[in-house]
Amino acid sequence: MASPPSAIPEMTLQEVMDRLGPSIFAGLLDTDGILRYANQAALQAIGSTPEQVLGRRFDTTPWWKACDLSQSRLQQAMAGALRGEASRFDVRVATASGAALSMDFSLLPLFGPDGRVLWLIPSARDVSEREQAQHQLQLTRHAVEQASDALLQVGPDGALRDANAAACRLFGLEREQLLRLRVPDIDTQIDETRWPQRWHELYERGSLRFETSVRHQEGHEIPADVSISLVKSDTETFAHVCIDDLRERRAAERRIRQLLQFDELTGLPNRQLLFERLGTILQTSAQTAVLVLELDRFKRINDGLGPTVGDAVLREVAQRIAATVRSIDLVARRDGDEFVIVMPAPPLPALHMAQALLDIAARPIWIEEQEVHITCSIGIATAPADGDHADTLLRRANAALHQAKLQGRNQASVYSGAPHDDDPERLALEIALRHALRDEQLDLHYQPQVDLVHGRIVGVEALLRWQHPTLGRIAPDRFIPIAEETGLIVAIGDWVLRRAIDQATDWQRAGLPPLRMAVNLSARQLLQPDLARRIEGLLAAAGLDPRLFGVEVTESMLIANFDQAVQHLKALRALGVEVSLDDFGTGYSSLSYLRRLPVDVVKIDRSLVPDVTALAEDVSITRAIITMAHQLQMKVLAEGVESEGQAALLAANQCDQMQGYWFSSAQPAAVVETMLRDGLRIDPALLDRRDQRGSDLQVPRRALHGPDRQ
Repeated sequence: MASPPSAIPEMTLQEVMDRLGPSIFAGLLDTDGILRYANQAALQAIGSTPEQVLGRRFDTTPWWKACDLSQSRLQQAMAGALRGEASRFDVRVATASGAALSMDFSLLPLFGPDGRVLWLIPSARDVSEREQAQHQLQLTRHAVEQASDALLQVGPDGALRDANAAACRLFGLEREQLLRLRVPDIDTQIDETRWPQRWHELYERGSLRFETSVRHQEGHEIPADVSISLVKSDTETFAHVCIDDLRERRAAERRIRQLLQFDELTGLPNRQLLFERLGTILQTSAQTAVLVLELDRFKRINDGLGPTVGDAVLREVAQRIAATVRSIDLVARRDGDEFVIVMPAPPLPALHMAQALLDIAARPIWIEEQEVHITCSIGIATAPADGDHADTLLRRANAALHQAKLQGRNQASVYSGAPHDDDPERLALEIALRHALRDEQLDLHYQPQVDLVHGRIVGVEALLRWQHPTLGRIAPDRFIPIAEETGLIVAIGDWVLRRAIDQATDWQRAGLPPLRMAVNLSARQLLQPDLARRIEGLLAAAGLDPRLFGVEVTESMLIANFDQAVQHLKALRALGVEVSLDDFGTGYSSLSYLRRLPVDVVKIDRSLVPDVTALAEDVSITRAIITMAHQLQMKVLAEGVESEGQAALLAANQCDQMQGYWFSSAQPAAVVETMLRDGLRIDPALLDRRDQRGSDLQVPRRALHGPDRQ
């Protein structure tokens, strides 16, 4: 059977409509009156397949061939539904056998969060048996007794004169008990003063139909659809009443509403209902806190333990959240492993509740005799400080959640207001950056990486530069975050890879000494499933030996998606590409962490590069990093070297390579080519002291030599 549109919960809605019973037809129309879904009962009635009827205007489908009047009333109802009006009337519909069924038909509009009609829901219930029972009531008592609907005879005074067995069951009374009652005793909407008016209306019109609720003898109320026909004879006049118990229909309607507005797995409000209720809360509450909670690394539970365990974890977390918050707070499941908590007029700072949620999420979960541990990250935004619209608050709570994950997960972060939210210059830069690639405003400069054994340039790091025609040179720390945030970093990263590989190839074809070209990868590039294959293709197309190419990644990038990143880096190393871990010393920086990474080079962050005047303990930290990396068969490159003293101390402590302003800043390709042709290198006298230790190291005054000084 064809699936309904994506705005409706797909499989669950089909199952509900298909289980409404063989006598209940149900479907789904779009606002053009096109049939998008019909349940099995409806299709079987006309002996059609979904392909034969779906995609057609509803009023042209086979159901409506039996009666032109029914078709005309349907067209009027469809027009009314588009205006938000519900319709209900009796129709005759065709069946596969050529017969016609009498149906109680309803057409209901389904509204979106903005109040517009999104869908039309037609439903019909076979009432042929009821109509026949009503007809037979006038002929024979036996037919009345066999009727499944409750049938009554009511006199002009409102007294019940007769009742069939179904009526006795409906009210929970024996016939004798029931016939001692009057209409005001059983109809919750009619009292003694209104009955004469109702009788007069029936007498004038001949028939009435309405919905009401009737009283059961145990005290509860039953929703009912009531049809009344006036019966006149030579001797008496009475009302023939047919009462249709609507509990089954109302239950089906509630189930449909439940599916449309609630998450089936957890029973919590879904995304649609979240927006509706959050909008209402914001209108009535002076202050509101919105917390977005996401389970940390939930995918590993689904992948490792299976979706059944994953679903059980989600249900347990949902129950824990609901049990922790107040009864007036709203808890919703917005997506996958993400929950939203809305707290109107919070009595305490939202961070207090966030900490409680962090604690309850971290408690062990036992599922099928298996202990599962999980943590969560939480982002917080408050109204009106951070916005007074639902989408704004949720977006800013998401931004805070992202910050919590960047900070290591298992913690809460409060939205602090991004400095660029209302920054027109940033918006202008974003627009300009979208044209930078097209207009060839981007360029690469290359910073030499120097060997501390022989003093030669052994590699370069490709660094992105942007020269705008009117704004001038724009610093990378200004535009790279914009590229990351907008996703432009993917296209820019591809361009950098191609340009750097082409430049390295040109240098090799020019006969220059072999050197490694290193390119920084972005976090988004590490998420691309074909990263290694694409780099392999670029190297092959350019004819560059993979051993002359390297990639650099930071610790923070690996933490966010560790397993996937490690797989990419292993694949690149298998090609021969060198992998460098950038900014080492600013993240985890532990032996247990480092040994798990497929890394060839550890780049010491500039903050950990000491000078000859540094304290002994500072030098010890740097020496420990070098020793640790060497024990793991990794090379060490110190970045940000800005003085001769730093270079000397690094060489003395067995650091393998360095880069920084002291030797050279990042330069255009032509300048680097000149350096390579001239053989620019570090003075061997400085490197001859690699075996010395400590701050008493003597540093030559002239440390850079060209070929004429060797």
